[in-house]
Amino acid sequence: MKMLAIFGDVQIQEKRIKSLKRRIETWRVFLVALYPVLIWTEPWYPAPIIGTISTIFILYWYWDPPIITSISLFFMLASLIDYIVPRITMSISHPQHWTAAKEKQFEIICESLVKTQDNICKQIAYLMDLKEKRPKMYFLSLFSFCTLLAWIGYTVNNRIICLTLVTLIALYPGVKHNGVSKKILSVFLNRITDGIRSYTEKNSVKSN
Repeated sequence: MKMLAIFGDVQIQEKRIKSLKRRIETWRVFLVALYPVLIWTEPWYPAPIIGTISTIFILYWYWDPPIITSISLFFMLASLIDYIVPRITMSISHPQHWTAAKEKQFEIICESLVKTQDNICKQIAYLMDLKEKRPKMYFLSLFSFCTLLAWIGYTVNNRIICLTLVTLIALYPGVKHNGVSKKILSVFLNRITDGIRSYTEKNSVKSN
């Protein structure tokens, strides 16, 4: 519970946002340029996101490297990106081009990252609290989840699962920002309501 209280403290959250801004300041130009794509400021932005991820996975499937090679290449690529991207973006973007609007957007990005981290930590804290107070429920939930995950991994191609998960994670900011899940749920509920209404009207006509 103390952890949850810390996550909900506004002053601590503001300090964490400022700290994060300082740590990723070299990435700010890249993040501000990428942010509109992730939240779908244009309706066609999901297409390049899905296309890029699918292309990477197709190339990986075609090459089919061993696991150790895949892990090594992943960290090599991550290190290369971490070294090159900030330097390229800082060299092509001069300080006078950094406006107050971009600074505000960068702050929103940092705030979103901190909130995401808080949500993950809250879920972990909830599980730890559940383990301490209701160990049987914790064990059954964890065992059931792992069993389901093992069954899915055994029956479905693991690469398809990875492709689906990565795509869903990449699309999540846009889905959340545009309220796509709420729109889908609203359409679904409207369809059910219309179906019930039409069924009730047909029964009332038959009874008359």
